[in-house]
Amino acid sequence: MRPEDYAPEGSPMSRGATYIRKEVVSKGVGFGSALAIVISFNTHQSIIWAMIHGVFSWLYVIYFALTR
Repeated sequence: MRPEDYAPEGSPMSRGATYIRKEVVSKGVGFGSALAIVISFNTHQSIIWAMIHGVFSWLYVIYFALTR
């Protein structure tokens, strides 16, 4: 851990506690976008549609699941 992640009272270990920092996606394409792109390309065989559906991410994935 970085020093700035510690509470002002000291490190978490000195207090007997555990401090966990979670970061799922900071940069790049998220799982929802990647899934939407794959589904769209397999369905339409079009890179343009895949990119458009990738922007809508989970909305397209849910739409696809409900309509198929």
